[in-house]
Amino acid sequence: MTSIPSKITLQVPAKINPQIRVGPLREDGYHDITLAYQAISLFDTLTISQNPEGPTMNVTGMDSDRVPADNRNLVIKAASLLGKHVDVEPTFHFELAKCIPSEAGLGGGSADAAAALVGCNMLWGSKVNDDDLMELGAQIGEDVPFFIRGMMAIGLGHKQPLVSLEVTGHKWIWVLAIPFRGLSTKAVFQEHDEVLTGSLSEEEEKYRRRRQGCIDVAWGTSSPMELLPFLVNDLEFPSTRLLPDIGIALEAGRSHGAVASLMSGSGSTCAFLAKDEAHAMQLKTELQKETIFREIVIASGPVEGVRVIQN
Repeated sequence: MTSIPSKITLQVPAKINPQIRVGPLREDGYHDITLAYQAISLFDTLTISQNPEGPTMNVTGMDSDRVPADNRNLVIKAASLLGKHVDVEPTFHFELAKCIPSEAGLGGGSADAAAALVGCNMLWGSKVNDDDLMELGAQIGEDVPFFIRGMMAIGLGHKQPLVSLEVTGHKWIWVLAIPFRGLSTKAVFQEHDEVLTGSLSEEEEKYRRRRQGCIDVAWGTSSPMELLPFLVNDLEFPSTRLLPDIGIALEAGRSHGAVASLMSGSGSTCAFLAKDEAHAMQLKTELQKETIFREIVIASGPVEGVRVIQN
């Protein structure tokens, strides 16, 4: 009989989106969206322990002053949702150590929610399988299901199942440069809608072509250099209109020799693809001379999703 731990520590990665395709706003208030996911080696750490007074929470590390430590946090929302699913009260204390910056397009909040789902499931011994955890995660946020398994996947939009991808060992090395200001995802999508120039039918047709193009790319089995023409983010233009530093940052990456320059998610992190570790270090050194970044880190992918590092 397997014993159930009373405390568990989990590590969960950030994500990069090598491609994002966005359609026009639908009548239900959501956008059609198709995107490629890649989990990368920048990690938050979540420790969950028994606490009769719970749920309680403490947040430390990167941007901890921007992250609520109450029921607004997706960690506590995830624990409560799973608790309702298995009919258990989430009497836990959560210690969240942040390395993934907030409002940066790297999925930190969603990653933390995924860690909470996996950790609480183990502490309760409730044996909810990964597919069901992913379905629960989708009720919290579209990105949450991806972090359960990580590696690479295709997201097909609101309430659509995630498509896991075969991964054959190609390594992507990214230099992540985070501007001082973040961006609201809601504001970016609103700006996206304002800059559309075609009719609704024209925009829908453009999106259908772009969507299929994203789905057809062999993201997990091709080398990064083969995929350079497909690295594109439809949210980059509206995000740059809201925060011009993004445009300056992307140009800085190109001028300093990045293989590709790409905004991550809805911003504001700019991801620069490097040829290898030495090139990444050189690129980081050059970017540190710029004055628009508050943090520059090197990360690689793909990596696995939530994993237990101590129990």
